[in-house]
Amino acid sequence: MSSVKFPRLAPRMSSRDAGFLYLERKNALLHIGCVAVLDGPLSLDGLCRHVEARLPSLHRYTQRAVSVPLSLGHPTWEDDPRFDLRNHMHRWALPDPGGQHELMGMVARLLEQPLDRDRPLWEMHLLEGLDGGRTALFQKVHHCMIDGLAGAQLLEHLLDTDPSARDLPPARSQATAMPGFGERVGRAMLDTFLGRARAAFRLADAAWKPAKAREAVGRLRDAAWSAIRLASADIPAMPWNASIGARRILYFTRLPMEGIRSIRLLRGGTVNDVVLTVLAGGLHRYLRSAGVRTRGLELTALVPVSLRSASEANALGNRVSAMLVPLAIDPNHEVPRLAATRAVTEKLKKDGSWAGIDALLGALDELPAPLVAAFGRSMRLGRLANLVATNVPGPRESRYLCRVHVDGLYPIVPIIDGIGLGIAVFSYDGALHVGLNADSELVPDVEKLGQGIEEAFCDLLSGS
Repeated sequence: MSSVKFPRLAPRMSSRDAGFLYLERKNALLHIGCVAVLDGPLSLDGLCRHVEARLPSLHRYTQRAVSVPLSLGHPTWEDDPRFDLRNHMHRWALPDPGGQHELMGMVARLLEQPLDRDRPLWEMHLLEGLDGGRTALFQKVHHCMIDGLAGAQLLEHLLDTDPSARDLPPARSQATAMPGFGERVGRAMLDTFLGRARAAFRLADAAWKPAKAREAVGRLRDAAWSAIRLASADIPAMPWNASIGARRILYFTRLPMEGIRSIRLLRGGTVNDVVLTVLAGGLHRYLRSAGVRTRGLELTALVPVSLRSASEANALGNRVSAMLVPLAIDPNHEVPRLAATRAVTEKLKKDGSWAGIDALLGALDELPAPLVAAFGRSMRLGRLANLVATNVPGPRESRYLCRVHVDGLYPIVPIIDGIGLGIAVFSYDGALHVGLNADSELVPDVEKLGQGIEEAFCDLLSGS
């Protein structure tokens, strides 16, 4: 009697992960970026050896995102039988004089280029010729692979705490062949069946525990209503809230963590409260300089919220929800701006808006994959918020790459059509590293916004 052979199940993307593929547009590429500034030279060969040695613990970086025919299921992660590390590692020379301006310009051009969907969705670019004998490394990874905290964990795999650390030879494994059309369809059908079975089990469990089920439904209803109310609120249109083009413009700066601690000690609040305050203060200055009236003005920031537990610290993929946070643009001074920001964030935490958005995103996993794919490919997010603002904690101590000290780590969050401005903050080695990413036509003077953020921080620190 012959046995029935079921198709091998590969890791399937969640609706949340796959959504970043469905939402991607020609001019709105959804990869996350990070620029590491190194205090010395680094060769491409040395970097390749280093990354190759770390690949066994970064299996996802040798896998392709493979679509399912007719979108019968979400894409799966498959070992790339033709994986070649050199296809993902590139070397460039910065134009003279190799300063911050040239670095940001080069990274912006590289950020504009799409990742090859026929390869694992990441790249590294070694940028030589930075002034002072320094080097920079720009890495970009598609958002379907990682969120901000997963990106921070990736850095922990690549960077060392000990400058004398040496890499061991990598363990080599043979990749399996890519699945064919029939196997991908069979997998999707089996995965859909198992998903429906899990949903039926949860329904039966709820029937046996009606009180617990009513409580969960009530929490979901209240949180979802709060999230929908925020998402449907009317927001003012800013110059960058328009259709975006393909060109990008960047600005990098850093704020000393010692100053952040001093502000919190004197004024209270969390690190995130201080970050949102100085971002709002920077926007206040930028808009005033552009002749925009700020009296009574309140902008909305789409702020990712991590749901990653301690046990998921090293997992890839996306475990994020989001909050729609009103920014206090109106106040003319930073101390009352911080007080207004603290009041807003406390209210949002009590409302559980992030839980409502998370519940709505989680509900997508219960919907058929073709419906989720069609929804994502037709959805427009441009009226949800004025800008994207993210704050991710990173290493508190110095790190090294190939025994070269890492002086700075500047994050880059992607922008989407209708929201042509993104601000990312990453804490590292006693400083908050800030990366501004904008459409170059809608925000051609993004450095003025960056300088406004710096001024707002100084004024808040001095108590003005």
